[in-house]
Amino acid sequence: MRPHPRLGLVNFALVSAYFVPVWGHEALRVLTSPFGGFEDRTHAVVAIYIRNLFDFGLVGLIRTSQMLAVLKMMVAAAFIAYLIEFARALATRQDPSRETVDIVLTLALATVLIWVPPTLASGDAGLIRLLATQFLLLVGAAIIIVIERQAATRPRATEVTAAASPPERSQSGAAPAYP
Repeated sequence: MRPHPRLGLVNFALVSAYFVPVWGHEALRVLTSPFGGFEDRTHAVVAIYIRNLFDFGLVGLIRTSQMLAVLKMMVAAAFIAYLIEFARALATRQDPSRETVDIVLTLALATVLIWVPPTLASGDAGLIRLLATQFLLLVGAAIIIVIERQAATRPRATEVTAAASPPERSQSGAAPAYP
């Protein structure tokens, strides 16, 4: 039982609090838009890139746009699931489920990586900065979580030195007997 949550998990909750409204709103706007979300330059660049890559027609372009929006909506829902898990963990003074953290982080990073090639190919500096910011938020959270996990599994220096020190000799000079 931990009195306070780990820094990486709190950081990931803050990152989740950023992505839920941003990606949730973008996905909802695309799914309800009469123009298929092509008024959003970031979304349009990725949908057109995928259309050109796989040689889809107009119907394929609209479906690609909607699938990308559904993917962002799924990631936003996963972030909401993590926030709920984090709140539950705070209430019970435990760590959030490791599987939830891993799945949400992997899904979010994979989604951002889908956006990387089309955005870089567009050459638009504003879009590249936005994507780089989102990517760095996720990678930073992942790095902190991995470092904390490694530190938690490694024995502390005091435990290592206590285990490595030789047994103390008694007054008689004989080594102590071990059961």
